[in-house]
Amino acid sequence: MQEHVLAALASVSSFAMIALFFYGVSLLLPKPEGKTENLRNFHCAHEPALFNKEAKCEIFYPLISALLTQPLLFVSIYVLHAALSKALPYQLLDTHIGNLPVILQVLLGLLVIDISLWIRHSFVHKHFWSFHAVHHSATELSWLTTKRLHPLDNFVMNIIDFGVLYIIGFSAEGMALALIIKNLNNLFVHSNIVLDYPKPWKYIFVSPNMHRWHHATEKEAHDKNYCVVFAFVDYLLGTYYVPDNALPKAYGCGHPELDDIDTKNIVKELWIPFTMGRPASE
Repeated sequence: MQEHVLAALASVSSFAMIALFFYGVSLLLPKPEGKTENLRNFHCAHEPALFNKEAKCEIFYPLISALLTQPLLFVSIYVLHAALSKALPYQLLDTHIGNLPVILQVLLGLLVIDISLWIRHSFVHKHFWSFHAVHHSATELSWLTTKRLHPLDNFVMNIIDFGVLYIIGFSAEGMALALIIKNLNNLFVHSNIVLDYPKPWKYIFVSPNMHRWHHATEKEAHDKNYCVVFAFVDYLLGTYYVPDNALPKAYGCGHPELDDIDTKNIVKELWIPFTMGRPASE
């Protein structure tokens, strides 16, 4: 149905508006001096994204997304929708999921997205790390880091989110709201806001501090905290890692192959997937 295409495009387009909101929040929050003792207090970990040392890369990737990836994504979603409509004219669970109250569809949609993300995210960490390494090359986190993705990585992520919800049979409204809320929390957990949740909420929802450990260079944190909405998915699947009252010492790839990559060099970052793993002689 055409409304599903419009819903997917609206959710993708909402990213810019949500991003501007978080940038405003990051400007208003205080930046503490020295080590913070209470990680449940709202504060900024460092300067806002447009003023940090990696601003060039942080701005470049959202622009590439807006000018290249998003138009390609719009066309691809339309084509994918047409193909799925013919292959699955009634969708798999249309009579059940699509007729549920929208609020239930949103909650189920967020859970489906996070489980799908856990599967995809863990897969790319183990088998397509060279593409996803661009996202992890950031040595400071900010709301812009959310879109610090190799164009191919960004494209595949959005196609999977749309395809999974459509195939299962979510309504256009449920799909759009679930994707928008996922984008909202994805920006929040990547932002330069430092915040941890008290128990039991820290085991239910992903906090900015939880996702900071996903980007940590510490070996113990590698391949942990894949989800961006529900922490209990990581907890149940054995990939939850959030030390009490602590933040990572450093952020980045944490892999020897990328230690010499200049994270402020955009060309090198885009070329990472095609050079990693090659013999030294090449």
